[in-house]
Amino acid sequence: MKKIKSILSYTFIGVLLLIGIGLLSLTNQGIVSLRKPYARQLGKLFQPNQGVVVFENVNVIPMDHEQILPNQTVIVRDGKITQIDDSNRIEVPSNSLVIDGKGRYLLPGLTDMHVHVKEENELLLFVANGVTSVRNLWGGAGALRLMGFPDHLIWREQIENGEMFGPTLYTSGPIMEGPPKTMPLMEVYDSPEAAAEAVSWQVAQGYDFIKVYDYLDLPTYNAVIQTAHDLNTEVVGHVPKKVGLEHALASGQKTIEHLSGFIDNDAGEYIIPEAELAAFAQKTKEAGVWVCPTIAVYQMYVPKDDLHLLEDRPEMAYVSPGMKLTWQYFSRPGSMGNITYKGDYPARMREMFLSTTSLLHENGVKFILGTDSDNPYLVPGYSLLDELDYLIEAGFTPYEALEAGTRNPAEAMGKLDEFGTVETGKRADLILLEANPLEDVGNIRKHAGVMLRGRWLTEGQLQSLLDGLVDSYKPSLVDRLWPLSLVAAAAYMVFRKVGRSSREQSDG
Repeated sequence: MKKIKSILSYTFIGVLLLIGIGLLSLTNQGIVSLRKPYARQLGKLFQPNQGVVVFENVNVIPMDHEQILPNQTVIVRDGKITQIDDSNRIEVPSNSLVIDGKGRYLLPGLTDMHVHVKEENELLLFVANGVTSVRNLWGGAGALRLMGFPDHLIWREQIENGEMFGPTLYTSGPIMEGPPKTMPLMEVYDSPEAAAEAVSWQVAQGYDFIKVYDYLDLPTYNAVIQTAHDLNTEVVGHVPKKVGLEHALASGQKTIEHLSGFIDNDAGEYIIPEAELAAFAQKTKEAGVWVCPTIAVYQMYVPKDDLHLLEDRPEMAYVSPGMKLTWQYFSRPGSMGNITYKGDYPARMREMFLSTTSLLHENGVKFILGTDSDNPYLVPGYSLLDELDYLIEAGFTPYEALEAGTRNPAEAMGKLDEFGTVETGKRADLILLEANPLEDVGNIRKHAGVMLRGRWLTEGQLQSLLDGLVDSYKPSLVDRLWPLSLVAAAAYMVFRKVGRSSREQSDG
């Protein structure tokens, strides 16, 4: 009996030592930390009211149609644009913060219409790139919350109240999938009754829209559409394989993500015969369905030998060590499957997506800008600027590409009276640029600053926040002490046992 106790005791000590060493290793890499997320500190930082902010002598790109209004003064008060006029006809309020707009260009903040926000710190990356609104397409609830997904409804409220720093958040509820589910955490619905009940629950919870996925069958999909319609809520997402593009277009689904229904993204081939693409482009236009191509995400599906090209990009410095670990060892292998390791997959998808996007665009289909971040190596904010470049490559003019990221998202969500253009009464989500983005969409990267719901942040301030984010990933002394205490406790127990054994042998 004594020998068994000794074995159990040493086993416990060994496990404690391994846990301590493992946690110390994860802490040293910045993967485990006791501190609150860095972005959680920023809500308080920007709480004080900034008063009246004035952009003076600025070139305004209102995005209501393609034009530039030179020499304008724009007045912002209480988070809203209250006045826009020629600078020689407007009086600047006293005690206001005046921002020199001479030679600069003011346009609405960008919206990423397809994101999956999992970490608070990602919210800063959006804002630092001029993304002032996001549409989250997998809301955390139920089992997802138990697995570490955030409660996006709480985040949405905290952002609105100024308790939390980040872009304005719109969110779907949990994804509605049919059997066999694409990912383990998805909810599966295989009957119209269950689907209708789930839609009613999501609407009652306050989610902004319902997202459908790949394997819903036709009766269940129809129940989702009908229930959402009855409850005055839009349905967005994929075109389920058993439903088909033609039925989805006729059903009233508001947006189609990833060109699903046109292209089978898993197989890397067309679903619609290429000869019929133009006809379906016309049907898409006539149905008034918005398309979110997310071209950028498929350029991240590279063979393992090329992975270093993604990992070495400068923006990867702002991704948390935990997310990097998840991308490399969990999300990436799980989401890609064997087909993505064929070296031609990114090039093949790029060609198919660009040509299809171009064809739809030529036929007058309406587009919204989105990325599918944070899929592996798709860094929030930065990837949306890459997506703009892909739209240009697909034949969009700079204005059309920017429209897909400003006015169109607001219109697609029925929020055009709130944001999306530079007009009086709109939410003051704005980007001030050093160069004209209508000449070169790449100028969207040349920020002088970003205004988020009336709060002005200079490019210097934003960079300082990004630097602070990088520093926050470095482990503190407190972070290191608690795993060290486990190692020390294990060592202490070993010494005690060894000492006790020595005394017993001496006494014997």
